[in-house]
Amino acid sequence: MTDEKIILNIGGIKYETLRSTLVAQPETLLGTMFRDKNEYVKNSVNGNEYFFDRNGEAFYYIIEFYRTGKLLWPTETKKSQVTYKQLEEELDYFQIKKSKIFFSSLASEAAKSTINRFISVLEQLIINHYVNFDNKINLSVGKNDSRLSQFKGCDIDILNNVGQQIEKHFVETFSELGLKWKCQWVNFNHTYEIEITFYSPVGKLLESVNAQAHIAFTQTPINTSDENIILNVGGKKYETFRSTLTAQPKTLLGTMFQDRNKSMRHPINENEYFFDRNSEAFNYVMEFYQTGKITWPIESGKVTWKQIEEELDYFQIPFKKSTLLCSLALQTVRNKFNNLILIFEELIIHCCNYLRNNIELEISRGNIRINSKSKDRYKIYLEDLRQFCLSKFRFSDTYIILDNMEKQIRDHLVKIFYNLGLKWEFFRVNDYHKIRISFSLKNVLQ
Repeated sequence: MTDEKIILNIGGIKYETLRSTLVAQPETLLGTMFRDKNEYVKNSVNGNEYFFDRNGEAFYYIIEFYRTGKLLWPTETKKSQVTYKQLEEELDYFQIKKSKIFFSSLASEAAKSTINRFISVLEQLIINHYVNFDNKINLSVGKNDSRLSQFKGCDIDILNNVGQQIEKHFVETFSELGLKWKCQWVNFNHTYEIEITFYSPVGKLLESVNAQAHIAFTQTPINTSDENIILNVGGKKYETFRSTLTAQPKTLLGTMFQDRNKSMRHPINENEYFFDRNSEAFNYVMEFYQTGKITWPIESGKVTWKQIEEELDYFQIPFKKSTLLCSLALQTVRNKFNNLILIFEELIIHCCNYLRNNIELEISRGNIRINSKSKDRYKIYLEDLRQFCLSKFRFSDTYIILDNMEKQIRDHLVKIFYNLGLKWEFFRVNDYHKIRISFSLKNVLQ
């Protein structure tokens, strides 16, 4: 029997769920309201839509409780504008009991949330340093380090209470980077001095191993007759092909949409299927089906990594966080490196477009300059080249990558432009890099 879909309009924000999700909490307002014997208490505004004149933002945490049985602390998501007082009022209204066990659980979750945010900040810091070829981080915890300012001094308490567990977490999570963690209490300054070191990405970049090799992904050819599937996840609709889902046969959706498993499918509207899950976190699930890769939610403010983990588990998508983090960091570096090579290739072709056989660049962390002794008639050409460089080169990335991978870039360009007899000269001068590229156009003009 198909479960009934319910639309809850909370102060203008609509949440879609299943009746079974609500009645699974029978002692709450919604659990009571949607039981069969209580039909008389329901007053729909439009078919299966029910309006509640309550806080639509705070209800996000209420519906997560119904779906997972857990209450999120409002500060877990960066963009939350809901206060604890507002959440408490909504809990009272929807008759979600706040027992002693509940408060202990909420207090525990609040503490865990702070610790997890601290870990996430350091994970992000490690990734940022790694992708910028900086393999050492020094932190003074308790000394107004701007990178930890959001913790307002409780970072010391975190290390006092779970310092050893945090060290173990980072050593295991970044084992593929050879991470080492040293943490020492300095009584004179009343600070924890932390030194984190790890491998440079240069060695890994030179390997031909696919950074996402741990994820099996089968790319199926586009079939114009392929069945279009609409996945309605918590009210947000995602459209995809059935073949995209079945390409991952060991996952929940991959199994569900195989021909032999039609009994598992219960459409709510022809080819539309409803899942009472977190719609924002499902972005990452859908991206896995489309690309074969799991993205780390570095920039997301709507969902936490913990929520994404729960969705990956629910949809039976195998992953290992340590491998995932390290491979994504390496892939970021590889993308930057390949992009810089592409820009140099374009630059050389751009020069050929003007029959120009040389160019000299000065690249610092914040600027790029073209050196030229050309006559006035070349001013337009030089301005065009300058605009090209300003639009293409990301100065800081370019400077750092050249500092670490200049030889590999040179060898690549010399090899692919062999018919030009390309020469590459590189000089480190104080706070900038000077590059001279020259070649001959005789062979290509004959």
